[in-house]
Amino acid sequence: MIMGRAIDDAIARGEVSSLVKWLLTLVAVFAVNALAAWWGRGFFSRAMLVIGHDLRMEVTDRIQDPRGMAGQRRTAGELLSIASSDTQRVADAVLMTVFPVAEVCAIVYVAVMTARINIWLGIAIFLGGPLVVWISLRAAKPLRKRSTRRQAALARASAMATDVVQGLRILKGLGAIDTVRGRYQSVSDEAYEKTVEANGARARLNATTDATGSIYVIAVSLAAGALALSSRMSVGELITVVGLTQFVITPMTMMGKNIASRWAAAQASARRITDVLLSPPVSHGQPSEPALDSGITVIKDHVPEDLIYLPRERFIVSPHSADLFEGSIQDNIHPEYDVAQRALYAAAAEDIPGGLERQVGENGGSLSGGQRQRVALARAVAADPEVLILQDPTTAVDSVTEQTIAARVSAARADKSTIVYTSAPAWCAVAKGAM
Repeated sequence: MIMGRAIDDAIARGEVSSLVKWLLTLVAVFAVNALAAWWGRGFFSRAMLVIGHDLRMEVTDRIQDPRGMAGQRRTAGELLSIASSDTQRVADAVLMTVFPVAEVCAIVYVAVMTARINIWLGIAIFLGGPLVVWISLRAAKPLRKRSTRRQAALARASAMATDVVQGLRILKGLGAIDTVRGRYQSVSDEAYEKTVEANGARARLNATTDATGSIYVIAVSLAAGALALSSRMSVGELITVVGLTQFVITPMTMMGKNIASRWAAAQASARRITDVLLSPPVSHGQPSEPALDSGITVIKDHVPEDLIYLPRERFIVSPHSADLFEGSIQDNIHPEYDVAQRALYAAAAEDIPGGLERQVGENGGSLSGGQRQRVALARAVAADPEVLILQDPTTAVDSVTEQTIAARVSAARADKSTIVYTSAPAWCAVAKGAM
């Protein structure tokens, strides 16, 4: 628009002052456009990150719900795929609230500006957007189905890879590496084939959308050229129309791609996420919350199975056999050094060589049984819950160390409740009550 006006008002008339005015206007427009793009991309990126994070947290919370998930059985790898790649695809769909709106505004703007020059050209551009979107949606039907199949195949491959890594030692011991390699190769090949099919459908969609939009806009430009040749349009107006049609190609084709392609992939991922979030729990019951005073209470009885259903906001249940994560001892206890050090002391584990920097290895394999048990106890103490429930926490240590642990845990949690399911004399000696 500015270039066309500059040609008609300044260059054609030889007015230098008018040319300077339009050039300054052009510079101002580009400056405002750059500033708006900078602010817009910042808000857009933040929205995608926030939505992706919230979705991952929702899926992770559902996966970790102690009540479990009934219905379809899902492996750890499949759940990992849903919590990572699927949530990211849904977060990417945030652009459907931004770009299509901007693309519609761009098409309407170009149509209005062109209509001021020639009403029929403006109408043609205005009708071009819906036409390209309709063609794109028709071409996107295969992509929706293939995107769903691709996501499922990738999830199966990821699930199997995760399971193989977790059980690698056992597989080596059984001599089943070749068998597992063959199975994974089959699953990986299937994921590859489904990905190629989905990418092929996406490529055909992009080609159809680009060709349709480009042909439509070129036809409008040719019509404008014919009007200029018949002296029904000035040179400046022709340049304006050609410039506007070149500009509108991108929003016209991208609107079709965004609505058809990205939305199709997001729909497939959203269905998988929804299936996880809406999975009914295995158990609907919840045990009654005990009313306890501060200090240690020993219960000489079997451990109720429903303890894990207590609300985690107030209760933490540390099982007899606790898993350790690969990394350092501090990584397993608490991110703050001072908190981790105090918890390690409370668990009488400060004598472990290497201290908090000691690497525990896979599943705590570099530690002895007693060391693993004390690190797990330190992790529970560091969490500092209102009520801490321990299940035979010192069966792998000697009696002297057990007495030290009981005394230190009692001192560390003097102002909060601690329930210990055990019959060990060391814990009974520091308990305020026994059941």
